[in-house]
Amino acid sequence: MPRDLAAYRYGDAYGETLELPNGSEIRLRLVRPSDKAAMQEGFRKMSPKSRYQRCMGQKSQLTDHELQYFTEVDGIDHFTICALRAGPGSVEEGIGTGSFVRLPNATETAEPAVTIIDSYQRKGLGTILLERLLGAAWERDIRWLHFELLADNLGMKRLLDAVSHHEVKFENDGAGCLIALFPVPEPEHPATEPVLVKHSPLFRVFAHIARTDVNVTVRHRATMPPPPPSPG
Repeated sequence: MPRDLAAYRYGDAYGETLELPNGSEIRLRLVRPSDKAAMQEGFRKMSPKSRYQRCMGQKSQLTDHELQYFTEVDGIDHFTICALRAGPGSVEEGIGTGSFVRLPNATETAEPAVTIIDSYQRKGLGTILLERLLGAAWERDIRWLHFELLADNLGMKRLLDAVSHHEVKFENDGAGCLIALFPVPEPEHPATEPVLVKHSPLFRVFAHIARTDVNVTVRHRATMPPPPPSPG
């Protein structure tokens, strides 16, 4: 596996401008260390519920350590695409991110996360970010996406169980956590075209989340930054 981002389609040169179904124009590119302020501002624009679901706790802003972890990534084992819109004075504002972190004990598996500010949720952006993540994951030799979902909705549990045949590895840990391993499909189209096939297990699950108010939280164990080292 190459370690030079220039070797990847979703590398340093990647950038894409597109229009959402509601007519909003957005731009996608890889996250940069200089995005810390934009990421902090985007986090503040999220509702308390969205922030709780993203961080599994109540907080109003990201710490300096978290901002460093989320923006200073290697682009291979820890990968992040950010979604931006034009703000006042042509300053770009962050509206969402899609990322994955390769699991250290299973190098073909990564834990994904998609975070979108509330005003852009349910507008198709989440699907777009997931599609790009799938393309980037495949070219980095990632073949499985690992989800740990805390769910109190029977419909969601039944859906995950229904799509678990053959393609999806699915289990319940007995503590209210649904664990699912989804295969990463091999892209059949150019990088800027969708690779999330309709009626695929991933599409069905995320379409269900998008159209219903399901209380589902991804448990970000791999994607949460480790605590700062102890003094001394």
